[in-house]
Amino acid sequence: MNNKILLSTDTMSSYGLDMIFEMAKKCGFDGIDLAVWKGFDAWNEGYVRSLVKKHELPVYSIQTSSSLNSKELNKVLDICMATDCDLITINAPKYFDFKSYSFIKYNIGEYQAQNPALNFAIINPEDNNIFALPIPAYRFSNVVDIVKKYNCALALDVANMDTEDLEGNFTNKLDDFSAYFALVYISDKSKGGKPHLLPGEGILKLPSFIKKLKKAGYTRPFSVKLDLTKEELADADKIEILLTKAREFIEKYMLEGE
Repeated sequence: MNNKILLSTDTMSSYGLDMIFEMAKKCGFDGIDLAVWKGFDAWNEGYVRSLVKKHELPVYSIQTSSSLNSKELNKVLDICMATDCDLITINAPKYFDFKSYSFIKYNIGEYQAQNPALNFAIINPEDNNIFALPIPAYRFSNVVDIVKKYNCALALDVANMDTEDLEGNFTNKLDDFSAYFALVYISDKSKGGKPHLLPGEGILKLPSFIKKLKKAGYTRPFSVKLDLTKEELADADKIEILLTKAREFIEKYMLEGE
């Protein structure tokens, strides 16, 4: 079982980073997917490095906001250097956010050239959004074209995909697509389309997807990103139960896919 299982810190964005690291360690995660825009303490690279050492839990991915600019990306580079992280995942700009889109379009190549040891990946947005990087409507085949154009990988957020796409041609072509994935976010989706539910509590066929992804040769990390309720976030014991369930769910079907 080569894949690392990470906790995305935006799952517990109302908590301090020290508490998030502690919870991730307690729940058996292999590392952290650091959402830098979700907490001011995440912007302090010295503090993040101290937490990595304190909890013996590495940062495997650093996640930017969808309003990316040079200040944020330069800070992310500082955190990468401080933590030996080699993956930057970029949330796709919101529709009509031409400023952030232009920044990515005209600058990402230069950042890649200046930092050859780092990997850059675009996170696909929710399926009810227009993917502003830039295509008229979100479909995975088009996303691959954009990823190839900008020489980035894809950080695949499964719950953000169109359900029919995920369970149709996309899953059937994982042998072709999996090479583009730098990281895969695992969570479920409700019938009404609400993403980032606990795996196994929605409509997505996650067990078969994870097993097929493993059989396609995917060896990069999985990240758990959940949209917890206020009631769940108010109960640390409940959070521990939910996060442990999510990790065990992924582990179970990873092993079955080997």
